[in-house]
Amino acid sequence: MPLEVLSNPDFVKNFDPEKIIETLISGKEVLRKEPPFLVLTANKGEAVFIGDTHGDFSVTKYVTKKFLSKLDSYLIFLGDYIDREPEPEGALYNLVYLCLLKISFPNRIYLLKGNHEAHYSVFCYPYEFDRILIDIFGSYGDKIHNAATELFREIPLILKTENGIIASHAGFPMHGQTVDDKSRKDLIIDILWADAEISPMFRGYGIPKFNEEQLKEFLNANNAYCLIRGHDPYMASKIIYSKKCITLFTSRTYASRAGIKIARVNLIEKIKDADSVILEDITSCLSASE
Repeated sequence: MPLEVLSNPDFVKNFDPEKIIETLISGKEVLRKEPPFLVLTANKGEAVFIGDTHGDFSVTKYVTKKFLSKLDSYLIFLGDYIDREPEPEGALYNLVYLCLLKISFPNRIYLLKGNHEAHYSVFCYPYEFDRILIDIFGSYGDKIHNAATELFREIPLILKTENGIIASHAGFPMHGQTVDDKSRKDLIIDILWADAEISPMFRGYGIPKFNEEQLKEFLNANNAYCLIRGHDPYMASKIIYSKKCITLFTSRTYASRAGIKIARVNLIEKIKDADSVILEDITSCLSASE
């Protein structure tokens, strides 16, 4: 299976509903073994961070083909794998393929939860994945969505590398909470919904914004030096807060506003700030590969 996953990812397009559910259940069991706060203990090789893909199956295929073939590469996806897909059925293929990658390479592929994967806890609008599955599979779409939701519950919230990177979908615990639960509402709001205070994004009352001092306090408490996040297209590709925060988007849906970028980090090198992170624009490479 691992070889097939890498060499021909489009085979997921032929999965029938039962195979899709089987894959989601298997992925859930692998993710269930991981804690809410992951630590990537590798001290050599390269970590590759991928921002919101939002159903962009082509981006996911390109990134995994390029980097997973290197034995010392680790891929960290920052959430929002579904909704706003640039092509029909892209969210489904994207999610199923990521599950297969996690099953096949559990110690090299890391999936973090985005706010769209936490719709079961904190309402996310627009949320389209359930409707799309019903459009594709009819009443069977509900069963697939239920299996996907059970998988979403098991996705971790945040990751730290030994050399000083914190990665999450959006933010970090802003009230001193211990990250000990994958679905607790206060953690989901802080880690999966928060925006930087300097962002023009407004998501509604009750959604927090973090400032530079709060970020520095959290990083210092965790012996870390830079947050890599997604979530906010207005801040995409920007380095803010004294080079302590980078925002990524990796989806063609947002390419005109946010670019299609990844971040690469040498795991041997001690991180000081964002200057130690390589931002790579894959837009032209993606076009050439299609």
